[in-house]
Amino acid sequence: MKAYSIKTPLLAAALAGLSTAATAAESDKPLLRDFMGINAHTVQFMPELYAPVCRLVRDYHPLTWDVDGDTSAETVFPKTRQSIGWKDKSGKFRDWSGPVDWNEIYSSWKAEGFEIDACIQFGNLTLDKWANPAEDAYRYGKAFAEYFGPSGPNKLVTSVEIGNEPAGRNRYPAADYLTIFEPMARGIREGDPQLKILTCTAAAPEPDPYSHNLNIFRELGDLYDVINIHHYTMLEGWPTWERTYPEDTEVGYGSVIDKAVRWRDQYAPDKEIWITEFGYDASTQKPDPEGGMKGWIDSTDLQQAQWIVRSFLCLSAMDVERAYLYWFNDGDTPSFHASSGITRFLEPKKSYWAMRHLYQSLGDYRFNRAVRQDEGELFVYEYVHGENPDQVVWVVWSPTGIDKSSTQELELPGKLVKAERMPTAAQDRVVVELTPSADGVVAAPVTESPLYLWVEK
Repeated sequence: MKAYSIKTPLLAAALAGLSTAATAAESDKPLLRDFMGINAHTVQFMPELYAPVCRLVRDYHPLTWDVDGDTSAETVFPKTRQSIGWKDKSGKFRDWSGPVDWNEIYSSWKAEGFEIDACIQFGNLTLDKWANPAEDAYRYGKAFAEYFGPSGPNKLVTSVEIGNEPAGRNRYPAADYLTIFEPMARGIREGDPQLKILTCTAAAPEPDPYSHNLNIFRELGDLYDVINIHHYTMLEGWPTWERTYPEDTEVGYGSVIDKAVRWRDQYAPDKEIWITEFGYDASTQKPDPEGGMKGWIDSTDLQQAQWIVRSFLCLSAMDVERAYLYWFNDGDTPSFHASSGITRFLEPKKSYWAMRHLYQSLGDYRFNRAVRQDEGELFVYEYVHGENPDQVVWVVWSPTGIDKSSTQELELPGKLVKAERMPTAAQDRVVVELTPSADGVVAAPVTESPLYLWVEK
């Protein structure tokens, strides 16, 4: 494995971000079952396969399907106006021919226990292609909220995003985006005031090319409920697209998200912050040495599993209400964002079992405190049961991007009940035998794969 360097000028900023978030009021922190989510897409998602790993799902909902390219057209929910012709060659997904029935799709997700966030996508429909931008956006937002919202008869969707990454490739400069955002948000508010509204992908103070500056929303606080952030721990963009472990202070979560938290606290203190995309590519294939992705570098399957679990843990310690993993399934394609699934051809990868274990182990627990946060050496986070504060889980890991292990003496806050290592295969539990000393100290074997310690006070 590659040993990534840490640049000291960024160390203090990143740790400050983690430290600030970790002191948030414990009672405000969500249970992990209300925190962990996954990104999916319409007809390809198999809810029964992914229900064991989380209960939140984010769908990329194409507006163009609903209006068939004509923004002035009335919606005909639950059906799409556009007919979808899609043939699955693997024989595992459902073949589609004709309109999509959103009620059928979203109801099947709800039946498996999922709560749905719909990301309305219109990035490929630039402003000049809207017949009457303000009027059409308002009408669509109102119709969507009335049909899908939690106050209506169908109760299919609890939150909606107005755009995914509209800033990308300059499809929607800020002024163009606001031309759609404001009327669509007003339509959603009128259609169902209980439907939460998210901004598009945003950041502060200097967004990446795919995000809009949060400052464009400063005077629009009545039109949204949640600040929407995408964050990938990228060492480099093109040509390698190389990612790194979540605790890497050069590009890790702390400083980027902390800046958004500080902006929110100053300008929009009543808003939540959701991370709607983060993730890691992992393929068994090599890129075409002559193709456009010839320099692409992915993680190993084990790294992907470790970094996904540790990302959820790190994010749970911050002032963030939800985190959605990108992606659910891939076809083992060796290119950027094309091998980020926790399943490969619908067969679980190591990351599937690791995420499943995290969700099923800590779903009823919430982040309480950072017991240890020694950069490059040891992280120990404490999670407390939502109904019984005497039930505690410590999660212990090496916050590194190298194959590193150590033995750390930990003084537990009570009686050790059991210990398990993050699994990477179908078995539910990887038991670790530990014998505490008389004063409650254990010699914990610490690796990049988190160790879970269940404790009763």
